Parts: sequence; C-alpha cells; structure tokens
Amino acid sequence: MSLAHYGFQKLVLLNSAGYSRAELPLDDSVSIIAPNNTGKTSLINALQFLLILDKRHMDFGAHSVENSRRFYFPDNSAYILLEVLLPSGMAVIGCVGKGLSHDYEYFAYQGSLDLEDYRLEDGKLVAQPKLMSRLFACGKPAKIYQQADLRALLYGNRQKQRSDDPDFTIFPLEFNSQAATYQRILTRTLRLDRLDSRQVKDYILEIFKNDLQDRNVDFKSEWDKSFADVNYDKSQYDAVFLNQELIARMEDSQQLRRTLRGKIILWRPLIEQGLNEWEAYNRKTADDLKEHLRALDEKVQDVETRQKTIYKDQANAEASLKEQQKIEQKFQELTVQFAFVNDLAQLETQREALQHQRDQLVRIIGNAEQQQSPDAIKRNIAKLTKEQTELHGQLANLNDNLYLQLQKLLPANSFELLTRLLAKSVLSLPVAQGNAVKLNDPHSFQSFAAKLEDRLSSNQLQLPGLVLDLSALAPTLTIKTAQELETEIGDCDRQLVDLNQLLKTVETLSQQQQKQHALEQQIAELDKDISHYKDFLSLHRSASERLQLTHELKKKLEALECEESTLADNKKAIAQAQKSHETKLKELQSQHQRINTARQQRVDQQPPFDYLEQLAFLPCMDAAELTMPTLADRIERYNADCRQLREIDSELNSQLSELHGYGINKFQLQDSSELELNALFAYTLNLNQEKAAIERKARSAVVQVAAILRDLRNSLETLKSRMREFNNKINKRQLSDLKVFKIEPREEEALVKAIQTLISTSEQVDSGNSFDLFDHNAVLDDKALNKAKDTLIKEGEARGGLRVEHLFRLVFIIAKENQTPAEFEDMDSAASNGTVLMAKLITGLAMLNQMQDPRKAIKTACYLDEAASLDQRNQRNLIEIAAGFGFTLIFASPEPQITARYCVPIGTTNGKNHISRLNWQILEPVLASNLDERS
Repeated sequence: MSLAHYGFQKLVLLNSAGYSRAELPLDDSVSIIAPNNTGKTSLINALQFLLILDKRHMDFGAHSVENSRRFYFPDNSAYILLEVLLPSGMAVIGCVGKGLSHDYEYFAYQGSLDLEDYRLEDGKLVAQPKLMSRLFACGKPAKIYQQADLRALLYGNRQKQRSDDPDFTIFPLEFNSQAATYQRILTRTLRLDRLDSRQVKDYILEIFKNDLQDRNVDFKSEWDKSFADVNYDKSQYDAVFLNQELIARMEDSQQLRRTLRGKIILWRPLIEQGLNEWEAYNRKTADDLKEHLRALDEKVQDVETRQKTIYKDQANAEASLKEQQKIEQKFQELTVQFAFVNDLAQLETQREALQHQRDQLVRIIGNAEQQQSPDAIKRNIAKLTKEQTELHGQLANLNDNLYLQLQKLLPANSFELLTRLLAKSVLSLPVAQGNAVKLNDPHSFQSFAAKLEDRLSSNQLQLPGLVLDLSALAPTLTIKTAQELETEIGDCDRQLVDLNQLLKTVETLSQQQQKQHALEQQIAELDKDISHYKDFLSLHRSASERLQLTHELKKKLEALECEESTLADNKKAIAQAQKSHETKLKELQSQHQRINTARQQRVDQQPPFDYLEQLAFLPCMDAAELTMPTLADRIERYNADCRQLREIDSELNSQLSELHGYGINKFQLQDSSELELNALFAYTLNLNQEKAAIERKARSAVVQVAAILRDLRNSLETLKSRMREFNNKINKRQLSDLKVFKIEPREEEALVKAIQTLISTSEQVDSGNSFDLFDHNAVLDDKALNKAKDTLIKEGEARGGLRVEHLFRLVFIIAKENQTPAEFEDMDSAASNGTVLMAKLITGLAMLNQMQDPRKAIKTACYLDEAASLDQRNQRNLIEIAAGFGFTLIFASPEPQITARYCVPIGTTNGKNHISRLNWQILEPVLASNLDERS
C-alpha cells in the first residue's frame, strides 16, 4: 500500500452527541447531508476529543468544554472512535465515558474497527469498566492512555513514549514542539468561522519559530545595560563639560592654594622671630618719640608768646593807620567840595540873603492862613453856579411854565397838592416849547388831579402801596418877578467873582509855603557847608604832621609782618615735626595694637598648618627679610594668607560638593579631596581624549545592541522568505475565481526603520566608517540614532518587549481576473463569504501541512460547513487542494454535494441521530468512454 493511502478511515460515535450510532467514512471527501441544527457540526467536533486532546485548545463554539463533555459522554457506554491506516497497520484510537462524572478516558490498539467488539450478546454497548477485557477477548490488545501519553503517541514524540508502545503517529511533525500549535490550527480547520487574521499571524509565527531567533527583547533594558558605562562616562563628561568654567576657577584656586602654602612655609619662622623682638623695640621707640615731642612743645610755647605780642602791636598800628587814612580821605573830599569857595565870608553872605527871603514869606503865609480852605471855596462856587443856572431858567420861562399852567387849569387845592409833589425844576419847565412837558389833554389831567385830590385825607395822600404825609412838604416853587430874579442873578455873579479871587489867593499861599520850606532846607545845607569849610581849613593847616605819622605807622607794620612771617614758618616747621613724631607714635601704637590683634588672630597653630610642609606647595621666591616697622603689615598679610588658604580649602570643598551634586563622582575614590581635584583637573584638561574614549565605548555599545536587533531583523527576513514559500504552496491551485491570493508580511515601518538605523550605525562602526569625533553625526549626538532609540524604547515599553511579531502585520492580497491586486488586513473583509471560507480553509490546511514531516504523509480530515455556498467548480478545487495538503474534506449542507466521493445523510431512529454504512452513497466519476457507450 502506498503512502498516499495512509490516513483516517472512518469516524464512529456510539451513544454520543445525540447519535445512537454514526459511521462516517473519512478515507475520501464526504458530503454530510442534514437540515440545519441536526448534528452535522456535532459529529465533526467529536474529532476534537481524539485529535486535540488538550481541553484548553478545544472550541465548541457557543458551548463550553464542560457542557460539551456532558453532551458527548452522557454515561459510561458513550464512545468516540477513529480508525486510522498507519504504516504499521490499521489502528483504532478512541475515548469512552466514565459515568456520572461525564469524564472520559483514552484507549488505543492495533487492528481494524469492528463495532461488534463494543456490543454484548444482548446488543447493549459495553460499559467502560468492562471495555478492556472485552477488547482483549476479541483479540484487540487495547491499552488505556493518559492524555499526555496519547498526545505523545499521536504526534510522534518518541522521547515520551514507552518502548513497547506501537507507532500511532497520526500527525508526523517536523518539530514535536509545535504540537500545541498544530492542535490549535486543527481546531480552527474544524471551525473555520473562528479563524481570523490575528490568529493566522500567531500560527505562522508558531510554525516558523524554529527558523526564527525570536526572543523577547527588552530594548530599554538591553540599551541601558549596553550603555551603562557609556552613559555614566557621558554623564561625567557632560557634567565636566558644562562646569568647565567652575572647574577652571577651582584649578586657579588650587594653584593659589599651593602658592599660599609656599608663602606661609617661608614666612612662618620669620614671623615668630619678629614677634619675640617686638616688645623691646616698641618700648624704646615710643620713649624716644615722646622726648622729642616734649622739646617741640616748649619751642611752640615760646613762638606763640612772641606771636601774641606782635598781633597786639599790629592791631594798634593798623587802627592808627586807618584813622589817619580816614582823615586824609575826608580832607580830599572837602578839597573837591570847596574848590570854588574863596573864603568863609562868601558862605556867610549867601546865608544872610536866604534868611531875608525866608522871613518875608513867613509874613505872607501868616496872613493867608486865616482864610477858608481851597476845597470849601470851590464847593461854594459850585453851589452859586447851580443857583445862578436855575435863576436864569426861571427868568427864561417866566411867562410860560408848568407852574403857571397848573395854576390856571386846576382848583387851588389840587394846585397846592401838585406844587408840593412836583419838584421845583419840573414846575419851572416850559410847556409850550420843546418836549420837556406836554399837556396834551387838559381835561384828562383835571380828572387825574381830582382823583388824586380824592385820595387826600388829613394831609395824607394814599396811593396804591404808598402813603405820603403832605404836612411835611412845602410848595417847591414860588413865582418871582423878573426884577427879583435879575437882582438875585446879579448877587450870584458878584459872589462868584469874590470866591474865585479868594481861591486864587489861597492856592498861591500854598505855593509860598512850599517855597518857604525849600529856603529853610537851603539854609540848613549852607550851615553844614560852613561847618565843613571850617574843618577843611583846620585839616589844611595839619597836613604835614599827618603825612609823617602815616609813614611811621607803615614802616612799623612792615617790620611786624616780617617778624610774624618768620615766626609762622618756625611754628609750621615745629608743628610738622610734632605731627611727624605724633604720627610715628600713633603708628607705633597702632602697629603694636595690630600686632597684638594679629597675634591673637593667628590660625597657623591648627590643621592643616601644623603639617603644611607635607602637602603639595609651590616654593615662595620672595626676599625673606623682616624689619620691625614692617612687622604689623607682614603678620597681617601672613594672617590674611592663612585665612585665604582656609577659605580656599573650604571653597574648594564646597565647590567639589557642588560638582558632586552635578553628578561628577568619577574621582571620589581618591585618597583625599586634593587628589580627587588633581584627577578632575587632569580629566578636564584631556576632555577631547575623554570624548573620543566615550565615543569608542558608544560605538561598541551600539554594536552590542545592534547584534540583538540584527537577530530580529534577520528573523523578519527569514519569515518573509518562508512566507514566499508558503504562498507558493497556497497558489499551486487556483482558489475560487481569484487570480491572486497571497498572505504577505508588511513591515511596521517605524519599528523596522528604527532597527535598521541602529544596525546601519553598527555596520558603519564595524566597517571602519565610524563617526568623526567632532562631527555632528557622532554616535552620542546622532539625531537619527537617538530618534530610533526613543522609538524602540517607546514601542518596547508599550508592547512589553520587542518580538518578530511586532515588526510586521499580515496583509491578504487578493485579485480577481482583470483586476488590480488589493490588500486587506482583515481576512473576513477580503472577498465574498464563500471565497473567504475557502481562503480560510486553504490557509489553515497549508499551515498544518507546513508543520508536517513531508516524508511521512498521513491523510487526516478537515471540515467545511455551509458547503452549498460554493459552486461545484470551487468544491472540486477545494477537494483537490485539501488532498494535496494531505486532508480529506468533509462538506456539511442540507443538500448533497455531488463533488464529494461520499454522500452521507443523517437519519433518525428512536429520536436519536443515526448513520450506518448502509446509508453511504458512493459517487463514481463519469468517464468519457462510458458516456460514449451510453450515447
């Protein structure tokens, strides 16, 4: 028998899954015929108990494994049996229920499947406790197998088989480790509707995992591990680089510290000697200075005594000289004043003439003072002028005025009333001329006067809002004759002439009084001139004596000034000498105080000064000479140097701690902080070389990381290659009406590009095309490399590590005739339902076939539900494709599918499903020769 005939022969269910008995041929394609929901799928799913074995990988759709176990094994006489033709002969693999627990156990034996072996003489099925004895009685040496042992038998794992076990290998795999994957895929071929794109990807990775170096890469951990030293060195380099200015200052401070140590070492013994000699020097120098100051004080007192006498003599002489100068100045002024006066008689004659004029004015003024004042006279003139004007007006209107018209027109009472009310000037106005008074309607005016008179009662005129007592009013106008008026006018003219003459006289008297006052002032000034002229005559006579006295006073002042200048210079010289000695004494005292203070402030008796010679120092090249006058300055500078040294020590320690805070701890293991600083300074000086060393380490680290990533990339390339082989296997036969059907991996561009960037970088390093140290493309500064690193870290953290599966996604490439291929990531959306079912089946079978050992072909079975959705051409294609992959195809549908070898309807007996060999319908292909004979 050829290898092509090895494989499943038939499946039998006894008292299981609602079947009283079911015999299903599996040596060729089968069409199971039954209405929907009548047990087709349950029949095929029974194979899971024999082929899948592991409950974790079983799939019964909406039903749990537990419920399915109860369904398939209702009691201890429920059987699921599979007959298989193997190279070692026919074999039976089965499982039997164990009773109330609904559990089951596996058994197997070599030999053909005879259903009578499982029935007793009374026709009842053999119960599980008696099964083994029954089979032995029938000449079938069966054995009970644990699940793991049976799986090892079925999948050819010889390492887990006992030496006496027969060869029951149904699934000869290239790699036994793929048994679990094979089971999961096999489950999906029994339930094609559950096979999706994600599972296809997982299964493909499992199938090809032996070809892939696919370990889970924790990229961040690998990067951090490879770059731990690099990152540390880089952190030290960066910290030092950023703090170069501070380190440079520290190096200057270190140099200064060494210099100060040398100075202190040089001057310390000299300072000690100077302090020991200072007290004696201070006492002797202070005594000498004080003695010189006492002598200078005596000289100063003598000079000051003589200066006081000179100052007094100078004051007296200067006062006398000033008095003579004043007298001489007055003489010069009088000489100018009386330059045109001949003698004293001339002045006295002028005075007598002025005296006579003044006496005459006094008499005139006395007479005029008895008259009125000018203002009173002017008021009388104005009064008379007004009265004169009124008299002229009365005379002009003597025959025609308001007074006469009223007198004629009104009764006496009314006339008298109006003459009391109207003013004198109104009554004198003319009536007939001009517009001053108009009497247009005498009758109306008479009526008005009568009404006015009616309001008069007891000399009281009552008007609206006003009452006038007429008894207090006299008639304002009395009519005079022309002669009387002319006489009064003449009197007024005469009085005005007299008043004007009197006014002129009074006004002239005022001018005379002013003239009198001026004369009296001239007489007083002339009296002064006469007195001054007498002084002038006296000074003229004593001119020679004054000149002699002035000359003597000036000579005396010049002598005093010369002596005072000499004394001032002597005093200034003495004062300077005093100040100099006092300054020296103060300086000595200050120096003594400074030395005592500096002595107390010395810090050179404490560490590190007591072992300064043991520390690194620069020898001081100063001239080592110390004099007593410079001791204070020197010890203060010495103390300042000591303090500065301590400050530098503290500052350097603080700055070193600051550098530690910045992360610079590379040299902390040195024996002392000073040695640490020396190492730091040397490191800073060689930063370029350090950077080159870090770059070399970084390149090495990149190579290490890239080696890990190269495995992933190579695995991806291997997977692509194996997928091309896999596609060739799928496309050996046309699938449905598709011209193209391929499953290809598409790279996750960002991830793969990032991996390629690191690998390319490492290849550049390995090939010698490394980065220039100061080029912007240095490893540690390479932007593309850092971006790739960040991408891989981010993706690795998000995915819990990096595996080959993360580097690609599967796409399903489909094209019908005369169409451009299209890519789909979801298999279910790639084509019609029928085409998708076919694609899933072929994909699953191809994956199973891929795992099988090609040298050991054992035909197994696969299942396709809803086969009626496929046309006969596609059915035949699927049957051929499945056979090519080593599978018998089982169709399930309500109608028979004539493309299959067997048509097996599901019948019913006593309420249970039933399939017997008598129900099998075997379809033979119609040959062309037979058709010719029939025709």
